[in-house]
Amino acid sequence: MAWQARTTALTPAGLVALAPLAPALLSLLRQRSAEQLQRLSVVATRDLLVVFGANDMLPWIDGARYCAPDPDARNLWMPTHLAPVLPADLVQSNLIERAGSSPVLLWNAPEQILPLAHAQALTSSLLDWLSQELA
Repeated sequence: MAWQARTTALTPAGLVALAPLAPALLSLLRQRSAEQLQRLSVVATRDLLVVFGANDMLPWIDGARYCAPDPDARNLWMPTHLAPVLPADLVQSNLIERAGSSPVLLWNAPEQILPLAHAQALTSSLLDWLSQELA
């Protein structure tokens, strides 16, 4: 996928942390109250940990990057500072067909497509499980 820089970055609606950052991110999230955690959701793979929520609720961690849905293709999430060179609606249609669900995250480094339909609300028990699985 060819990318281009956006003239104006999108407002973050998700935080993307590569696997090496996952333990620090999970530790930071453990400091949140149960009420604060309920306002966040997560999707995880062995390579990425993606936390979704309002911009002001997303944690800050050095080395993490942020994502948001494309304004022209609301089911296509991508880095806030990049846009695909191809029209976003065409990319969205293709990726949703390939992923078999909607919405999807198109990430540039490492390149991957991540279905987001099964994002789960964050809880302390989910944080425990993620800590064991991503350790």
